[in-house]
Amino acid sequence: MSKYELENYQLPSSSPTFPTASFVKVNGTSFEQNGKPLFLTGANYWQAMNLGMAVGGNRTRVLADLAKLKEYGVNNIRVMAASEGPPGEPYRMYPALMNSPGEYDENVFEGLDWFLDQLEKYGMTATMTLSNYWHWSGGFAQYVNWAENGKTPIPYPKGPDFEALEAYAARFYSDPTVEPRCQEIYRNLVHTVVTRRNTINGKLYRDDPVILTWELANEPQAIKGSNAHDIIYKWIDSSAAFIKSLDSNHLVSTGAEGKNGKEWFVTMHTSENIDFASAHVWVENWGYYNSSDPSAENFEHAKQFMLNFLQDASNWSTNILKKPVYLAEYGMARDGWTKTSKYDPAAPVTNKNKYYKALADKVFELEKEKAFSGHAFWAYSGIARPSDPAPQWLGDPPHESPGWYGVYDSDKETLEIIGAHARQVEQLLK
Repeated sequence: MSKYELENYQLPSSSPTFPTASFVKVNGTSFEQNGKPLFLTGANYWQAMNLGMAVGGNRTRVLADLAKLKEYGVNNIRVMAASEGPPGEPYRMYPALMNSPGEYDENVFEGLDWFLDQLEKYGMTATMTLSNYWHWSGGFAQYVNWAENGKTPIPYPKGPDFEALEAYAARFYSDPTVEPRCQEIYRNLVHTVVTRRNTINGKLYRDDPVILTWELANEPQAIKGSNAHDIIYKWIDSSAAFIKSLDSNHLVSTGAEGKNGKEWFVTMHTSENIDFASAHVWVENWGYYNSSDPSAENFEHAKQFMLNFLQDASNWSTNILKKPVYLAEYGMARDGWTKTSKYDPAAPVTNKNKYYKALADKVFELEKEKAFSGHAFWAYSGIARPSDPAPQWLGDPPHESPGWYGVYDSDKETLEIIGAHARQVEQLLK
């Protein structure tokens, strides 16, 4: 079956349609729900699908984590709604949703069903991420590997050099020898997820207002070459159009970071099938912060970069794209210059809290101008700890050091910054 024939699949019979007004919509440069402005106070909880499994999950923990996030005003949870790959590959979230093309693990799928059903009870919505540029959930590299029947292995870099992995994953949409097969498998997965009927409550995903948006992938990357912008635009536009052919209720965005400047930001969000802009900001990963340096200059450098980044994302979204923008990832490590390791939950969070506060204040400043629509921190570890038996399912993915960016339930000052922002927004809407 060709990738284009996937568009002609027969959809499942529809469950009762929920009132259109209950779905989140876009009005100019803002979100809207039930005819009222909506701002997002979000948390990344990518591990939800696996934690929600009846066998091998931890539903008690999920309920405790959701209750705590609700306490601090969180109303949107960003999760992986897909993972790919056979068991045994390193640095992966297991079990995967799709073990091989078209083969799905029902236990994992039912974990996602259960989680979405819980979100409704907490009055929260979900950002559903449908793949990943990075290998920790399988992602684009796994699609390339499948397209070549394992002919070339996935490169697993050691240390900070991800160039080989990036080049390999980019073939997902840039290499004509594998791109058609990659897209066929990807669209098959997208179709399966978007049109799924929830085994807990009977709703089709496409009919469920608890889903706020579909993201094409986590952090699809810019590529090099004379026609690079055309390649990425066409993939984004056609993929988003495919989702909208299956689901007319939900928003669609890219999941992009927005780190490559104005031209790439516009390319990744200009399609009429993309409803709002996505941004992520990572000061340490991008070289603007050293978590082992206690100097004021180090922190101020990181903070100023972040503030400029948010302002740029707002300007490009509001003035050029005329769309909302949502900061779907940001984080900072615990203080790494003390005697306690920065990966230890007991390590101080002096700079982290100052950074979170500066970011929340900037977002709120822009929200008042209808020039930003919210933020989501990376990521919630909740009641889990690095010392727990594996898999810990912390906020740090399998390829990263446990405890690097995670926020625990005990990080009350950090969570209070999130809660204070949520209360500011609530007052703004009164």
